[in-house]
Amino acid sequence: MKKITVYMGLFLFLYSCIDLDPNLKRKSVDLHEANQMIKGSLNLPHRDTIYIPIFSEIPIEHNARKLALTVTLSIRNTSNRDTIYIEDIDYYNTHGEFVQKYLNDIRFLTPMQSTTYAIEESDIEPEVGGSFIINWGATTSKLKPIFTGVMISNHGPQGISIITNGVSVSAKSRM
Repeated sequence: MKKITVYMGLFLFLYSCIDLDPNLKRKSVDLHEANQMIKGSLNLPHRDTIYIPIFSEIPIEHNARKLALTVTLSIRNTSNRDTIYIEDIDYYNTHGEFVQKYLNDIRFLTPMQSTTYAIEESDIEPEVGGSFIINWGATTSKLKPIFTGVMISNHGPQGISIITNGVSVSAKSRM
């Protein structure tokens, strides 16, 4: 009886160490399943390009060491009536070189919907000057979606977080 109790305890301990959340195992993907469309062109009267700076590492201890950060890209449709269409999400490194494309099709966010892309520390090149470029469109120019970069990590018992906001770099939207 004592052996059965020990084996059951060991089994429960090992089972509790298993990560049952499938979203935690997914890398560089949309965690909230935005709606997908077939890749093609849309006839949208309003288009914009958003630049979001990200930091996948930062120097610590007087630049002696660097701390890797997990990067999360958040896109939120703030409209309660209109849909936004995400055409491209591209990542560029510190040198401005294209690194990775995150969409192979057009995604759309219905009114008040949001989506998040989490990129593990190990999935992104360590650097201070990386960025995302997001091309999006809508049927009206009155929409103001929110594009945010969230970077987090911990160093010993302390955590660190950095939030950056996307800015429009489209010549059309600055007129």
